[in-house]
Amino acid sequence: MKKLLFIALALLFSFQVKAQDSKIPNEVKEYIQSRVENQINVGIVVGYINGDTVDYYSFGNTAQENGTPVNKESVFEIGSISKTFTATLLALKVNSGEMSLDDPISKYLPENIKTPTRNGKEITLKHLATHTSGLPKLPDNLLQTDPKNPYVDYTYEQLYSFISSHELTVDIGSVTEYSNVGMGLLGHILELQSEKTYEELVIEHIANPLEMNDTRLAFTQTMKKRLAKGHAGLSETPNWDIITLGGAGGIRSTVSDMVKYIKANINANTIDSKLHNAMSLAHKSAYKNPDQKAEMALAWFIENGRFLMHNGATGGYCAMSAIDKASKRGVIVLTNSNENVDAIAIKLMIPSYPLKPIKPSIAKVLAKEIKVNGIIKAITFYKEAKTKQANDYNFEVEELNTLGYQFFAEDKKDIALEIFKLNVAEFPEASNPYDSLAEAYLENGEQELAIQNYKKSLELNPANDNARDVLKSLKVNIKEVTVSKEMLESYTGKYQLAPTFAITITTKDGRLFLQATAQPQFEIFPSDYNTFFLKVVEARVEFNTNSKGKVDSMTLFQNGQVLPGKRVE
Repeated sequence: MKKLLFIALALLFSFQVKAQDSKIPNEVKEYIQSRVENQINVGIVVGYINGDTVDYYSFGNTAQENGTPVNKESVFEIGSISKTFTATLLALKVNSGEMSLDDPISKYLPENIKTPTRNGKEITLKHLATHTSGLPKLPDNLLQTDPKNPYVDYTYEQLYSFISSHELTVDIGSVTEYSNVGMGLLGHILELQSEKTYEELVIEHIANPLEMNDTRLAFTQTMKKRLAKGHAGLSETPNWDIITLGGAGGIRSTVSDMVKYIKANINANTIDSKLHNAMSLAHKSAYKNPDQKAEMALAWFIENGRFLMHNGATGGYCAMSAIDKASKRGVIVLTNSNENVDAIAIKLMIPSYPLKPIKPSIAKVLAKEIKVNGIIKAITFYKEAKTKQANDYNFEVEELNTLGYQFFAEDKKDIALEIFKLNVAEFPEASNPYDSLAEAYLENGEQELAIQNYKKSLELNPANDNARDVLKSLKVNIKEVTVSKEMLESYTGKYQLAPTFAITITTKDGRLFLQATAQPQFEIFPSDYNTFFLKVVEARVEFNTNSKGKVDSMTLFQNGQVLPGKRVE
């Protein structure tokens, strides 16, 4: 359930929608092939709907080793697209008069549960469905006993404990802040109201009416036989079992089934049935925030006033769905890799959107070098290749990270540790390499080094919930930062980072906001008095003063890049 969506959606502003052929273009097929052949994804399956026509395309395998070709009947985890199912179930209850969007969540939870409030306002079902509850992305008592299956041991008792003790830091309904725990709580409230499990509700009200026989939370025997095994990089990884928070991301499905679901959503306004009427309600705009340039339906993100979109990701899978009801088009893309496939869906919905050429991963070449010549010579090879063949391979930060986890999964932890060390040395301003190195140190019993690197990861990306949670579990105190309104005001202005790219900083109600050229506005949060981070992407900004103590520049840190900018306004 990674938060990838906002990056994809922001890209839609710049491109015009034109007529699209009913077939998946060769350009898209070749792009998919290049992703699989260069070992970015293991397998990819696409279903594209245009009116009454459905076109499928699949490439790759169900497993990196000894897999069979994927197809439209292969089973994947769909991650956070599950949230749209939860919203549809809520809409069914609202249309039947059993529930109201304005009902406070306290109405459905046990009487002994103290629900969070702020300034006398209660969280409602609508707040949960639009990510405006003020609840965080994850509960702070999600202690991952199994990092490769992080939700498996999370109980309803733990969920209640979190809800009863959590203090909101933003006003309810004031901003959209993506919350897995909020949507998981909504799924559980639907369970309590109906006295049925979330899976039973999905099967009864959505899967059975649409004949989606391979859409479940728990695998059936036939689904297991057609499972596309999840992969973190090139390494097979266990499936995620999400039960307590199932409404946030627990569903497994196939492209064949998901095409039925997307088609039903496209026709929501034209077919009169309980399910289609519920889908229609779930599509209606339910929240707008001009400051964030955000618009939400129930769970669905509304983009450009036209597209309904949601993606999803678990430990070994990524998924993307998009709908344009006006043109009766939709798409579903599923992959059994933790590399997102948003671009494929966007390209099919917006043909003018350019697909970035795929370079071969240096990880594939380096893996062979390690096996032939050992890790020390392989590191020397990597550094020389990065200097002399920079344009021939993909040297981005995640390439070494992926390779490190591949050796980690093969129980070659000494090699993995050296790869993670190399990644930190090559990308000292990126948070994730430190997080991975810390995990390797912790696994190796070197707790002090693990703490040191988790702290550095959190410093570079204070939105890194994993680092925060692990440090808390190790009884490490984490500094909480507040910045005065006067100091926030001193940072406002326009900063020019490139001739055609600037960042505007504004403040409102004691909070700071960032807006880049041609992008939505997002809130930024303090990690130090002059350093702020984003939650929607891994990035941070640092404000700099001149010799007179006046803020005259800022620096943006993102994707290993360091971009300084002068204050021009």
